[in-house]
Amino acid sequence: MTTVLPANSTPLEVALDEVDDARLEQLYPGADAIAGWRWVNPQSQLLPWLVWESGLGALSPYVPNLYDLINEGLRWQRLRGTHAAMSMGLDFVGYAGAVIDPPVRRRAWADYQIELDRVRDAETDLPRIAGVAALSQPVRSLQRRGYHGWDVPAAETSWTRLGGAILGDDSGVRPDPPGPKWSFGRDHEAALTLSKAELTALGVWIPGGGAPVTWADLTVPWTDIVGTWADLDSDGARRATMASALASRWAYVALYDDQGAMIGARRCKACHAVAFGDTFEILGGTWGPSDTGVRLYVEARTGWGDGTGQTAVSAAILFGAVPSDPIRPGQIWCGPGEITMPYAACAQHAVTIPLGDTVRDRVAVLIDFT
Repeated sequence: MTTVLPANSTPLEVALDEVDDARLEQLYPGADAIAGWRWVNPQSQLLPWLVWESGLGALSPYVPNLYDLINEGLRWQRLRGTHAAMSMGLDFVGYAGAVIDPPVRRRAWADYQIELDRVRDAETDLPRIAGVAALSQPVRSLQRRGYHGWDVPAAETSWTRLGGAILGDDSGVRPDPPGPKWSFGRDHEAALTLSKAELTALGVWIPGGGAPVTWADLTVPWTDIVGTWADLDSDGARRATMASALASRWAYVALYDDQGAMIGARRCKACHAVAFGDTFEILGGTWGPSDTGVRLYVEARTGWGDGTGQTAVSAAILFGAVPSDPIRPGQIWCGPGEITMPYAACAQHAVTIPLGDTVRDRVAVLIDFT
């Protein structure tokens, strides 16, 4: 007898206890199996009920395979409310990222950001990322923003003499207010050489080869000449002069679809004659503005929603272009028919840019001269 029965036990109770003692070794394995049979290789018909019993129904839209939902969901549920749960949740929807918590001194100390491992594959992924993040986060937390490649945070002035000022906000847009912001950026870089025909069409061609340059050869305005007239006989001076002449003009980067139609053009944020320096980075090198530069650096970055829903397969530079509407001389993004081009597009090259509401694409071109 393994159990100490009370003194007032009846003969029947004593007899039953003695019978049970003899069968315990046979009965206990069966009893243990009853408690775990549902979780060890469960039948497919039972899975929906196990998901319901475990409280994993909210996670099912993000993990369609019910076997994976049971195996991984229970572990995720134990970690729920932690950074580890957020990491698992992002993995469920095919992403990875780091949770960036604000300092505890901030008023919105519970509003976190997610630095994703890449630009979203499609706009339709954003509600899935936000949804699984909302399930994985602590109850008191709120996702403020997700980003990759383009991160301009709000200025923190609380500990400075500008504490009473409002200087702006984090970069990004909210496609589904009041949901989180999303801020992505991509780079598209190229190194190109403008031909004699392109430079002649642009009105900046200067003959090379060491031959003396005559007045008849010169199409560049005198104000754009770098150095002296005698210097134009050197290759470096003629290149610098052509670069300086183009840098003095307004420039737009135009994007075209697979039919060759212009999607739109974005005004360049940089158009400089460059030499080695520390201002711009492209193709693994650093470049800075220089009056004696021998190359031209051109850069534009699309805005939120520029050409959204379309895919650009080529890009080109429009030197001297201006908005067609005189009332909007500083128009940054010009759609088809909204831009006047005194010269033909040049430096055209292939790109693959699926334009969207939440991505800013940087197109940077380093131009050399024939």
